[in-house]
Amino acid sequence: MIMKRALPIFICMVALSTGALAQGDLLGKANKKYQEGDLKGAQVLVDDAVKDPALAASPEVWVLRGFIYKDLFNDATPPRSDILRDEALASLYTSVTTDSDRQFTDSSIPAYFYLTKTIYNEAARALNELEPDRAVSLYGKYGEALRRMNPDTVITSSDIEFDNALGTVYVKLFAKDRQQLKWYDKAVETYKRVLAMDSSNYGANYNLATLYYNRGVYNIQRISADNDIPSIQEIQEVSREFFTLALPFMLKAHGMKPDRSETILGLEGIHYSLQDEEQSRHYRHLYEELQHDEGKEKDR
Repeated sequence: MIMKRALPIFICMVALSTGALAQGDLLGKANKKYQEGDLKGAQVLVDDAVKDPALAASPEVWVLRGFIYKDLFNDATPPRSDILRDEALASLYTSVTTDSDRQFTDSSIPAYFYLTKTIYNEAARALNELEPDRAVSLYGKYGEALRRMNPDTVITSSDIEFDNALGTVYVKLFAKDRQQLKWYDKAVETYKRVLAMDSSNYGANYNLATLYYNRGVYNIQRISADNDIPSIQEIQEVSREFFTLALPFMLKAHGMKPDRSETILGLEGIHYSLQDEEQSRHYRHLYEELQHDEGKEKDR
């Protein structure tokens, strides 16, 4: 936790009018409540303070509000914690943009980026819990928060990492119910988005190839004695289209990491499914050679 209730707030009372003294007193009371650990009491007072135009024009009130809401966020759970964090981020950002003397910026910026990191961490947690919609929403907020403070922020490597993980979640959801093609479509779209950013991304190439290949295999596995010859031929043709789609991505992955057994086996299976026995045997031979070499290495 960063700077929990350790923020100094200095309010200048010199040469203020009676009205300004009352306004400053409101901010002072809010800060006192915060230092005492009464976050809810501090929240009520600081929210009243920002309604006053004179106080709202100064960074003091916004940095205090940002820290109050940050600590309220730390003690809350979704969906309330999401709202509290949004308010904290907005307040800390306002404190930076209004702090022309940089009196509070050194406190506001670390707190702001602490909160953006929590968004990223929660997006990752949502992926682990197979909640892709929440993960996508949170990751979008993460990027927005970074760019609000620094519009030139580029996080392509993070985007690629997130989308690869997101694609894996969609594949897992599709594997649970092959009738839910929306997960298959989302997985394909996500891996293609990764390849648009990095065409040589090994994971996206391999995973997309595997996704296409498994879709073709699953179609063939569904053929039963109840299917007539025309329907069987149609299923086989559709499956062949999926195998054909898989081939260039598996070849690309194999070209990047030629000693990986998963791509060699993948190419063996794809060529076998495309009835290219010569190429299928070629990759089987490569796989056996690889296994032999690995066995020799272990014996040393």
